[in-house]
Amino acid sequence: MGKRILDVVPYVIFLVALFFVEYNLFGVEDALLGIVFQSFARTMVETVGLSFVNYLKHAFLFFLMSLCASIAGLHPALLVFGSALYMFGITLLNSDPYLPRNFFMLGMGFLLLEIYPIGVQEIPIRLGATIFAIACTTAFIYAMKAVKQESAIARDRKFVMRAFDDIGFQLIDLSHGNTIDIDSHRVYKITQEYCNTEYAATFRQGGLLSGRQRYTFSLLVCAEQVADMIQAASRNVKTMDEKEQMYLLDLSEVFLAFGKGRILQVRAMIDALEGFLETHRLEEYEHDTTWRATLEALVRTLRENVASRNNNTPLWKGLKYRAKFIGDNFSHKNPQVRFAIQLSVVVGIGFAIAEIMSAHFDTRFGVWIPLTSFLMLNTYRDETIKMMGKQTLGMFIGIVVFVGVIHFIPLEIRLFFVLVMGYTVILLNFGPAVSMAAGTQLALTALYSTMSLGDTLFIRLLFVLCGTLVVLTIVFVLLQARRNLTISHKVQEMERVDERLLAQIRRDIDRGTAVNDRTLQLLYYLHMNAFMLNSLAKRTDKIIAGELHHLAEANFHFAMDAGHAVVFLYSDIKNERFDHLDGTTEKLRIKIDDMPVDEVQTHAEEQ
Repeated sequence: MGKRILDVVPYVIFLVALFFVEYNLFGVEDALLGIVFQSFARTMVETVGLSFVNYLKHAFLFFLMSLCASIAGLHPALLVFGSALYMFGITLLNSDPYLPRNFFMLGMGFLLLEIYPIGVQEIPIRLGATIFAIACTTAFIYAMKAVKQESAIARDRKFVMRAFDDIGFQLIDLSHGNTIDIDSHRVYKITQEYCNTEYAATFRQGGLLSGRQRYTFSLLVCAEQVADMIQAASRNVKTMDEKEQMYLLDLSEVFLAFGKGRILQVRAMIDALEGFLETHRLEEYEHDTTWRATLEALVRTLRENVASRNNNTPLWKGLKYRAKFIGDNFSHKNPQVRFAIQLSVVVGIGFAIAEIMSAHFDTRFGVWIPLTSFLMLNTYRDETIKMMGKQTLGMFIGIVVFVGVIHFIPLEIRLFFVLVMGYTVILLNFGPAVSMAAGTQLALTALYSTMSLGDTLFIRLLFVLCGTLVVLTIVFVLLQARRNLTISHKVQEMERVDERLLAQIRRDIDRGTAVNDRTLQLLYYLHMNAFMLNSLAKRTDKIIAGELHHLAEANFHFAMDAGHAVVFLYSDIKNERFDHLDGTTEKLRIKIDDMPVDEVQTHAEEQ
């Protein structure tokens, strides 16, 4: 607990400092930018390995957010329809099934700025305040990164060490004839974990892998191939002679030396592998060629370690790649598109109700209606219902606490106290109910400055009730998104990625070229799709989960064969070595065709 508090202290200090500096320099209308950029700062500090250019791209999105919020606040019609269009756009452009809430800061910031709408003449001041906030936030982010000294290279190294360590022990088991603990899936799962860990940064790069990510991922693909060969060799363990056993044992020492940290430099690992290849051979030509080609590919990959320091990605290429991804997945069957439509309608209706109510109540805080709806709505209906319950509980807790605050905290320091304590609690992330209680303090403090206590509590309850009713209406009527529908969509996406990967490998084979960026890119998303489906399988019924397990296994074998092709394209192995890709692909197609996609959708509708 103490460590968690220490971790959030810098962000609370930054929030309070930026809030009051913006308040004094630009006015109360722009002070809330402090809240927006505090959240942005924390996300960027925790996103390791993002290049400065890609960071600036996301910082620029907040400038656009400020501009859109300023324009939307000029007229009620702009507020209703403009906010709906804005929410649809940011949800579609800044989130996907892997990062379903990545749009949150851009949406929350837009709504917070609508608390204090401004006139045309004040727009330049707000944009100036936003640029100032971006500059302060940038300085804070890179200062925090320097203090934390969290290296993306060091983190990547840990994944490679885990994979090499596992391979080392599997080689020992194989040399001793023990096949019980041999399982190539373990290294595959390490690779999946790495892909998932890096996905936030990859997404913010437009979906492209940086040089560092390609380097680490390539090493893990090589490790997968070694693990797969160990699995294959375990089927013939009874025919293994003493020389082959020593080959495996000596090779295990090379991998364990790196996996256990006895070898610290990449150059030393290269020397160890090259030394092994010079002194060791297998009697059977086919086996020796396969092992040698794989280990040589690993050596060549290790030599490209200069790429491990490269976090850059082509900006324009990333934008094109992201646009293509959105185009491929833009369908009413895509749960993320459905959610984007739901959110846009919810926020638009919320603002419409707020405008109507403003004519009957002397308040300027009708934005709490769409804000409540924004906080409650989630991709899936069951998650939304749960969030409603937690936030309603948090609101009542917050009201009780607020009554105590106004009685015991002097007016002169009340705003400072609520801001510091409220956001400390929110940043500690005790759960939606506690965060809502803290948020209620902030909302009621703002309301209480303009009206009596009774009116403050009544208005707050009324606004939350309206926002809740809007969400309930929409989630039961408009484009319901369910996990089973997500599964069917992800299966189709998996098939599309697999087909493109196969076609790309075929082109590489025909040209006789080594692996290119596109091949690795597709292989990366193959791993991510499998990871996503495994996560979804845990939250669905046993029948569909069983089907997904069979599909995941078929996709695993295709991933191994695709990785095999990627690795062996470096070597002089003939094209015939890749013929089995067609067989593996056909098996995968059969599994995908056998997946009851229509039944999944029907099951979702029945529920």
